[in-house]
Amino acid sequence: NVFLSQSELDGLKADLPDKWNYYIDRLSCHIASSGKRYRSHAATIYKWAQEDAAKKAPKKGIPDYSCKEGESL
Repeated sequence: NVFLSQSELDGLKADLPDKWNYYIDRLSCHIASSGKRYRSHAATIYKWAQEDAAKKAPKKGIPDYSCKEGESL
């Protein structure tokens, strides 16, 4: 249920070499479970990849000085 042209698929493979298959499966499951329709499946995958990358980026601000019992800073 995910529709991509050959050029879109090639672009995903080049831009997301380790994750392109994960995002296609994720979109397929999402479409199947929610019934949503997207104008561009490739654009949706790129958007999700950007959002996931932003979540992983370290946040600047107050450093985390938490530690477990028995550890020291």
